[in-house]
Amino acid sequence: MTIVLGVNCVYHESAAALVVEGDIVAACEEERFNRCKHGKRAEVDSPAELPIHAISQCLSIAGIDASDLDCVALSFSAALRRTAFAPDLVAAPGAWGSVEGEATFAKSLAEVPGAVRRLLGPGFRGTVQEIPHHLCHAASAFYPSGFEEAAILVADGIAEGAATVLFEGRGSNLIELEAFDYPQSIGFLWEKLSKFLGFSEYDACKTMGLAAYGNADRLRPAFASLASTEAGGSYRIDGDLAQFRAEGFDSLVPLFGRPRPPEEPLEQRHYDLAASLQEFTTEAMCGLARRLSRLTGQTRLCLAGGVALNCVANAAIHRLGLFEDVYIPPAPHDAGTAVGAALHACHRMRPGLAPRPISNPYLGPEFADGTIARTLDGINAAAGTLEETIERVAGIIAEGRIVAWFQGRMEFGPRALGNRSLLADPRRADMRDILNRKVKHREDFRPFAPSVLAERASEWFEIDALTLSHGYMLYTVAARPERQSMIPAVIHQDGSSRVQIVTREMNPVYHALISAFERRTGVPMLLNTSFNDSEPIVCSPADALATFRKTRIDALVLGDRLVERADFEIVAA
Repeated sequence: MTIVLGVNCVYHESAAALVVEGDIVAACEEERFNRCKHGKRAEVDSPAELPIHAISQCLSIAGIDASDLDCVALSFSAALRRTAFAPDLVAAPGAWGSVEGEATFAKSLAEVPGAVRRLLGPGFRGTVQEIPHHLCHAASAFYPSGFEEAAILVADGIAEGAATVLFEGRGSNLIELEAFDYPQSIGFLWEKLSKFLGFSEYDACKTMGLAAYGNADRLRPAFASLASTEAGGSYRIDGDLAQFRAEGFDSLVPLFGRPRPPEEPLEQRHYDLAASLQEFTTEAMCGLARRLSRLTGQTRLCLAGGVALNCVANAAIHRLGLFEDVYIPPAPHDAGTAVGAALHACHRMRPGLAPRPISNPYLGPEFADGTIARTLDGINAAAGTLEETIERVAGIIAEGRIVAWFQGRMEFGPRALGNRSLLADPRRADMRDILNRKVKHREDFRPFAPSVLAERASEWFEIDALTLSHGYMLYTVAARPERQSMIPAVIHQDGSSRVQIVTREMNPVYHALISAFERRTGVPMLLNTSFNDSEPIVCSPADALATFRKTRIDALVLGDRLVERADFEIVAA
């Protein structure tokens, strides 16, 4: 039996995953445990800061210890980085891209294998392997897809040196076909322009939401000088204009005006810039998909890398009709490279191992009834059967109240998929404002997503063919015009929704709750957003209770126990 621990500890989204005989047994992001967004700071001296809690949890979930591990696979190659690095003239001294910064980075990378062995202790007698970052992204999508063969598109900020890589998967083999090196980085373009718009480099989701309010026509000539698509499915980003590693935006001011300070209101030009960025990204990703189709002749496609979180571009690729099926893993961003590293190492050690489709995204820890009971000790929590709790919760949501829903194993990836979710009534036009006022404290232009029953989805949304990845909230789809007025809380400015398709097989409890809501209202969906408040998504019952305490959520459900705000406040007083 081959057991491999995968670790992502370079850059951001620190994570760990455990693979046994090709099966993903556990996968966790460090931020859910240390409560630090993205797991840690992404700096040149931070690679050796391991995701210690995520590693511990993966071993615990699998019921093994370090002595059982055959290998630890790291999702970054220090050797490849040495050959790929070239100094960036606009980089600040000591930062990414500078000679001094690279020396610090190399020193920290060299410390990672030793840090792993010290953490696991003398019982660990396996190997430590370094696997190229984009290869890990490719593996994270291909092996769990269940495809015997597929084209694979990986696009993110940067790996060791490349920003976008095209692969082909055949059996246990991943073959690199073509690479687009830095500064040809779609991911970095989103980071740079998100900061230009007054957000952070981690706020691509905000910029994507903003795009629906803009008109790309207004800035098309200016934007084309920065980034454009080319014949043959290629694209071009002007690195001298982008200046990704420069601190300021001087090179962009002649094109787009002055950058927006975070405290200033948004203007139409900001919406238009977001729309231009989204238009370029959609065209570039579709072009790359066409390029891969011509290069490989494959009828199936896998997507990974941070850019694969762009649900608008994903939907456009799906609509091309070039591929019979498109698979995107639930964690296509850097956290998913922990899964990819473990899978690739496992398949390299066991070359005859067939790819196995992932069964669901719920790969994190779950908590026993006793733990939940202790967490709620002294709090008036209504107990009943799970079926009774589901019916009560469906009624509470139908009354227009917000429910924090905590069930089973934690999701892996950036989306709450029904086990660590805040749920509300999609029929209420004012629900966005209510959620933002009570809990989320976020910009009012950002959309909320619907979780819809798979058997009813086509009645409400224009979906030609469902894929497994529709269950991971990774596609936007158009709501049917005659239905939009019935579910205004989950309809974006452009009439689209970032849907999560819920099947009974993937999540029977969540499916039962949505079904109970449909019986009461005739609407087969719930508004679903992540259970958090300007923090990582909750992990434990204690996290859930803490977030419930500090917000105005109306009810909290932990397993089959229900706490309503009024009862909680009486006890708290």
